[in-house]
Amino acid sequence: MEIKKSRYGEDRSYEKVDEKRIRVTGNSKFTRSSQNDNGEVTMYDFEGGPCFNLNAKIKYKFRDYKITKIQPLPSKYEGLAEVVLFVK
Repeated sequence: MEIKKSRYGEDRSYEKVDEKRIRVTGNSKFTRSSQNDNGEVTMYDFEGGPCFNLNAKIKYKFRDYKITKIQPLPSKYEGLAEVVLFVK
């Protein structure tokens, strides 16, 4: 697991679920996302960052990955945002 800070100082927890998935969680008052015409999420943005985009690179444990799919998760807790990034 890795902890990174948003621009407002909020912790973002990055956890590798398996070889193809990284889950990012953190406190966020709101999130934004966008979809393409097929309904696939192409962008996911936490309040204060980070903003993840389809086909963009993400660094985890000193290794670069490419985001191939973005899956926002519903949270059981108010103010907690979660997203799973499928990577290769």
